[in-house]
Amino acid sequence: MREIRKILFLAEGQMGDSIVLTPALKAAKDSLPGVSITILLFHRRKYISNDSSGNPYIELTNYSGTAEIFKGNPNVDTVLELDRKAMRSLKGFARLKAEWNCIKYLRKQKYDAVISTFPQNRFVIWSYFAGIKKRIGEKGQQFGFLLTEKPAIKRSDAGVLNYFCGLLKPLGVTAKNKDTYYHTPEDEIVNTRKILDNLNISKDKKLLIIHPGASDKDRQLPPVMMAELINVLNSKNNMEILFAYSEYDEVYIISLQEIYKDKLSLIKTDTISGLAGILKTADAVLVHNSGPRHLAAAIGVKTIGLLEKYDDIMWKIYENEKNHAIVQSQKSCSLCGTGKCGGFIPEGNKFGAKCMHDIDINEIYSSIVRIINNP
Repeated sequence: MREIRKILFLAEGQMGDSIVLTPALKAAKDSLPGVSITILLFHRRKYISNDSSGNPYIELTNYSGTAEIFKGNPNVDTVLELDRKAMRSLKGFARLKAEWNCIKYLRKQKYDAVISTFPQNRFVIWSYFAGIKKRIGEKGQQFGFLLTEKPAIKRSDAGVLNYFCGLLKPLGVTAKNKDTYYHTPEDEIVNTRKILDNLNISKDKKLLIIHPGASDKDRQLPPVMMAELINVLNSKNNMEILFAYSEYDEVYIISLQEIYKDKLSLIKTDTISGLAGILKTADAVLVHNSGPRHLAAAIGVKTIGLLEKYDDIMWKIYENEKNHAIVQSQKSCSLCGTGKCGGFIPEGNKFGAKCMHDIDINEIYSSIVRIINNP
């Protein structure tokens, strides 16, 4: 096999996907001596909504938004970014010119291999015209004939973590360690301690942090059910509850406060490192199928994940059941076909697919108690 010195990973840029990619990055770095790893993030949106340059060209990251996931990661040498929204806003010749400039940029870098971590015709074409000799991507995509290596693997079959690692096989790389990774800056941990002191969080009780966010509203527990859960937790009075959220989650928090009239302990974060600092103080974190779930797991915090009926097919990726639990509806779903969530939110509701409405509150509570008290 030709020596691999430079690898380009094409990645979607979502927080959760980026974190779940980290075991594959480590495997490549460990298995290929001296290899340089570059990640090109195609942002659908930023973690911070107003943090967007609007630049339709590839640029070096400043580690804001979801690119912050890779800051301090020893297995990543370079992070590039492309604002897909800015690219898509261009029409006709302007669009072709911008895309050709991106291709020329990649061509100058002289990558030996490119791994497309998601099937996308445009970026397979870019890889081909960029002259990258070894082009790896999922088998069966429309422009797959432009790929040189096509592993027969899908997210929906193997799960996302195994999918990312499986794409490395054409390079002769096997991921032996599938633990995810995120480096939490020490100053964020210090800042968090000060914040918790100001919130009068008792150090004599277990701390449960709840992050209500998700990329789509159908993945969120209905606020009325969240309020019911808080009442159950408070009736036992055996743990502190803190909500951590970002600006994306404000609508959910407002809806919850309209239902739950007592005071909630709330902390708003605007960076991933800030959120990591907060989550790291928790004895356990209650999350939806979201980036914060994967962030918590990456920094070694126990999680209870609330997932749609069939989301575990791709996202049940944490095998240590002492530290991680998944809670889903046990009822059959009349709206979705077997094995695939349609994300249908019942009429009159803003949050939660039908299967999220069908989750048993008592099962959530018992899972929280089990996980938070595990040594």
